[in-house]
Amino acid sequence: MKTIGIDIGSTYTKYCVMDGSEIISLSSERTPIRQKEYFEKKAEELEALYPGAPVVTCGYGKNNAGAGNTVSELVALAAGAGKMAPDHNVVLDIGGQDTKIIVCENGKLKEFFVNDKCAAGCGMFVVNSLNLLQMDFESIALGDADQPSVKLSSTCAVFAQSEITELIAANTQPEEIMKGVIWQILTQSKALLGKVRCGKLLLSGGLTQIPGIERYASSVFGLPAEIPEHSQYLSAIGAAIIASN
Repeated sequence: MKTIGIDIGSTYTKYCVMDGSEIISLSSERTPIRQKEYFEKKAEELEALYPGAPVVTCGYGKNNAGAGNTVSELVALAAGAGKMAPDHNVVLDIGGQDTKIIVCENGKLKEFFVNDKCAAGCGMFVVNSLNLLQMDFESIALGDADQPSVKLSSTCAVFAQSEITELIAANTQPEEIMKGVIWQILTQSKALLGKVRCGKLLLSGGLTQIPGIERYASSVFGLPAEIPEHSQYLSAIGAAIIASN
């Protein structure tokens, strides 16, 4: 039986189609502004492609999907991590609007912690910094260093952007500033990690696409950090798994 999982995030929407335990399709797109209208049409398209397939949605816009059942993104993330990395039980997910730590076992959510509402600890800080530096996401590369040559001292996104402006005025290379931005986001997440017992860490979310981020995270947290296959789709995968039940 085919099932569909949809993770409607603040920045991107991810789709997963499964046939039993096999993933047959993964895709993503920018989350639209007029969500209800868009996802009502999307539901019709999915029904035409996969007639009768159960749909489960999660994420910020889960109630706008227009079809299927909804589930907490945390529950879906645990289910997806259980499939893609069953030997890990602690997951750090850096989303567009927040950062989450979950503890899971056999695909089930056991415990979770979410960061304070601060843009400096989430993906939106990356987006704003890239715009300020006139860079695109694909140009971020952390290289071989364990730490950046530039570090930001502010824990507030507003003050951190002032620091970035000063660095630009000092002719600091944009690529070096972005390394400092990624380091700052991971450092902000360290407080969450201190709330759980963890021997190794699984990373998920869009930032896992940055080359070298595993090494950076391992250096910040002082423990092994790994990235599973389809790391940015874990919640969508988990939602598709839940749809089968």
